Amino acid sequence: MKIHGKTIKGPNIEIIVIPRSTGDIIFKAQAVLSFDDFTRLCPVPKPPMMYKRGEGKVPDTNDKIYKAAIDGYADKRIDWLVITSLAATEGLEWDQVKLDDPSTWHLFKKELQDSGFGQYEINRIINGCMIANCLDESKVQQARERFLAGQGEEPDKSSSLNGEQKSTPSGEPVNVST
Repeated sequence: MKIHGKTIKGPNIEIIVIPRSTGDIIFKAQAVLSFDDFTRLCPVPKPPMMYKRGEGKVPDTNDKIYKAAIDGYADKRIDWLVITSLAATEGLEWDQVKLDDPSTWHLFKKELQDSGFGQYEINRIINGCMIANCLDESKVQQARERFLAGQGEEPDKSSSLNGEQKSTPSGEPVNVST
């Protein structure tokens, strides 16, 4: 695919820098292009069925256990997104997190904390993963400003005349004494 002749190459990558006096720690978060692996490993919970008068068997989406399962599913989706995005970081190895085991995905926060990252640093890493996977309003605004600034560099291609009109469409000379 191309836009204005420019080929789009690869997913978005966000560089996350954690400054340290011993040297900056660099993470790379790459946009996740497919959730197929997630849905294969973690299918969407299904609500239990109930009988409703006049309608028959219908899903009970108000069931407490189902609602808790949906909340857990959403948490797993975020955890998976973070660890999958961070897989772009060269040399990153998890001790407890296994990409193919949903029961371990939430452990990434504990591993980061056990490695000496504070809560604000962990939040910065998670936020970098979110930025890599979607656009936040400030980035959209910056891109819009860059685009509009580039538009100002275009030569004026106005359809109006650059000088005085010599004659009218009828061919008569223009009367300038008004």
